[in-house]
Amino acid sequence: MKAGATEGRAREFEHFPNLVTMFFTRAAEKGEAPFLWAKQEGGWAPLSWRAAAERVASLAAALRSIGLGRGDRVMLVSENRPEWCIADLAVMASGCVTVPAYITNTERDHLHILEDSGARAVIVSTQRLAKPLLPAAFRSNSCEHVIGMEPIRGGQSASISLHDWNATDRVRSARRRGMRGGASFGRDDLACIVYTSGTGGARRAA
Repeated sequence: MKAGATEGRAREFEHFPNLVTMFFTRAAEKGEAPFLWAKQEGGWAPLSWRAAAERVASLAAALRSIGLGRGDRVMLVSENRPEWCIADLAVMASGCVTVPAYITNTERDHLHILEDSGARAVIVSTQRLAKPLLPAAFRSNSCEHVIGMEPIRGGQSASISLHDWNATDRVRSARRRGMRGGASFGRDDLACIVYTSGTGGARRAA
């Protein structure tokens, strides 16, 4: 791409204060055009920009409804799937900070990230990935909520509330609309904390 074209693309995004505002603007423009794809029954099925925006707004409103707010950390444990992108955007739309984690993490790795980041909630995709995560969440001093993209089972804790991802679609439409215009953070605000598999991991004894 030529330098002039690159500069032109950069200027196109200058008026957006954050990624969430840019996403909702693009979703309004593109409507039913495909945005994300997922494999279903041997084929690839699209999710439109409009449908994705509705899901982002619903999940963001649900995060706010359980008491999460600006600056709160939300850990994200999921393989590559459309819901990962939706969750990341929703976390930002709610004013929170995404803390993505490797799906290969052990219970000890998860506990380290929960404690070090101070994450108040975790979004996890499957029962398999929840197996090493839930014990860490139960031991954590900060985690209060676990949200499953798929039904999650695995014990009880008086300090942890388990939530169903699908229930976020039932959040009232007025509250969803509020999330679309509620992303008031700027370009210099924290959006994500990434823990690497090397120096960012838990220190192990020699």
